[in-house]
Amino acid sequence: MSAKLEIPEWTGSTLTAGAFSEYAGRVVEVFRTWGYENLALSDLQGDIETANTRLADFINRERAYDETAAVAKADANRDALWNAFYYAWSYLMELDPGHPLHGAALTLRSEMTPYKGVWKHELAKETSELKGLQRDLEKPQNVDALQALGLTKIATALFVANSEVETALTNRDAERGKRIADKGDDTTPELRKALSTLLVEAYRQVNALNRISPSEGTETTVRDVNGIIAHYKDVAAQPAKRKGGDEPEPESPAS
Repeated sequence: MSAKLEIPEWTGSTLTAGAFSEYAGRVVEVFRTWGYENLALSDLQGDIETANTRLADFINRERAYDETAAVAKADANRDALWNAFYYAWSYLMELDPGHPLHGAALTLRSEMTPYKGVWKHELAKETSELKGLQRDLEKPQNVDALQALGLTKIATALFVANSEVETALTNRDAERGKRIADKGDDTTPELRKALSTLLVEAYRQVNALNRISPSEGTETTVRDVNGIIAHYKDVAAQPAKRKGGDEPEPESPAS
């Protein structure tokens, strides 16, 4: 008697969405290995592949997207430059009033002091504030003061870094919008149920083929997929590490 594929009831909540996606992906790899056409699944191939990819993309488990990492890197550079710039100026303010550089440091006091903790502000606010400081420091007397104090290069680097943060924020928000648009009106449960239904139909067709015309491909497919199903049945039976449903798709902190 030919081996049969087990038909699991996994359209409900016995597996997390992430585990279900892993399970489905492994089954799809088995189908690809032996060839959909050799398993009499050509009619389902397109739908299964599309549904599998869609679900995997939809429940993306990355902890940080590339564009979010770019924002963090640019902001770290900006904050380092700001602190170097601000504290270099503030130490120069401690010069004796008779020192020839003290007057230049004093010229910048009204521009600099309001920004002392700017690097702690949320990203977009810090960007806007530093753009304002940049405009103030472009006044002729401030340009001369920066030059006298040897702070021109570091100020320039700071404002370049600020522009890089602004660009990274724009790119991040564009990618967020794209992900939202790509999701459309779909939901994880709907996508999961659709893929589960397709896999169940594929199992039935493979079982029918293996009963009528067994081959190495069908026998091995049944064996391998049953092994995958057995593994994820064990996963489903394990207690959750914590209460609650799947974690939502991660996003960077609002800014």
